[in-house]
Amino acid sequence: MSNKTKKSTDGNGGGLKQGRQQSHDLQDYSSFKTVLYYCMLIVFLPVLTFFVLKGFVLDRFLDISEVKVNIAAAVGAVISLHIALALYIYRAYFGASGSKASKTD
Repeated sequence: MSNKTKKSTDGNGGGLKQGRQQSHDLQDYSSFKTVLYYCMLIVFLPVLTFFVLKGFVLDRFLDISEVKVNIAAAVGAVISLHIALALYIYRAYFGASGSKASKTD
C-alpha cells in the first residue's frame, strides 16, 4: 500500500494528531515571524539611522566638520541599535506570556 492511499486506522486519533501538528506549526511560524522581524530591525535600523542622520539631518542643517558628522551619525546608529535590542528583549521577556502553548491531554 502506498503512502498516498494509506488511511488512518485509529479513527479520530489521526485528526487529533494533525490538529496538534497544525497548532504547533502555527506557533512555530508565529515565532519565526517575530524573530525575523526583530532581526531585520536590529540589522537595518542602525544602518538606516546612520545614513539618514548623516545625509539628511547633520550635513544639511548643521555646519560642522565631516568627521563630527560621521561621529554623531555613528552615535545615533548605536543608540538605535540599543533601542531595537531593548524592544526585542522586552518582547522576549514580557510579551511571550500570551503565546505559551497550553497543554492538551
